[in-house]
Amino acid sequence: MEHREGNPVQVLAGSASVNLRAGDSFLLPPDRPYHAAWNSVAVTVTTLGFENLQRDAAWLVDHDTVNVEFTRPITRAAGRHWSQTVGYVQRVVSGSTLLVAAPLARRELGWLVNSAVLACFPNSTLDADSASFAGDTPQRLRRALEFTDEHAGEPISLNEIAAAAQLSPRGLQAAFRRHLDTTPLVHLRSVRMERARRDLENAEPGDGSSVAAVAARWGFAHLGRFAIEYRRRFGVHPSQTLRS
Repeated sequence: MEHREGNPVQVLAGSASVNLRAGDSFLLPPDRPYHAAWNSVAVTVTTLGFENLQRDAAWLVDHDTVNVEFTRPITRAAGRHWSQTVGYVQRVVSGSTLLVAAPLARRELGWLVNSAVLACFPNSTLDADSASFAGDTPQRLRRALEFTDEHAGEPISLNEIAAAAQLSPRGLQAAFRRHLDTTPLVHLRSVRMERARRDLENAEPGDGSSVAAVAARWGFAHLGRFAIEYRRRFGVHPSQTLRS
């Protein structure tokens, strides 16, 4: 569940409860009933097939079962990554009716979502000592995501991200492809694009903000390419976001 906007949402699962505010995400366990109460809010609810999650986890670590908790993402960076993953999958699914007849494409999207769950929310795979690739565990991937999120505004390289995750650059590439179906540098570019949109949304009239300035701030040197990528990702021109 992701709370997108509006008043706080209260979620109850047994004796545990949590209040969600805009931008918060929460994972609800499969073995307990829950109750949610809200008023005038917008939320995104993503339903996961627990059997599919178990199956995908078996590819990642030597665990017969995966224990998940009634809890928030492990870090703010993980929460943002989860939101971005769900948003991406929603855009892909809503933008293509061909997926209904494309089981392989649907499977890949399911793998992407399940991998994000295991990387972003507390679960038993985070403590695993082994994985399909030597050293390739969600814990190390989490370090890479946190480092990328914290240093996105700096000229960081693949080697620096790998060092933060305690992986070789090749191992880091393999981890991103296997768990998140992307690469470290594509993910870094995605984080920077999200930051650029945030700055355009938060710009005040007369403060000197421009699309070119925001693009350059986040490392997009070619304004035309930035505008094309921005529109492809968010469905509007960056100038429209700035004016709104």
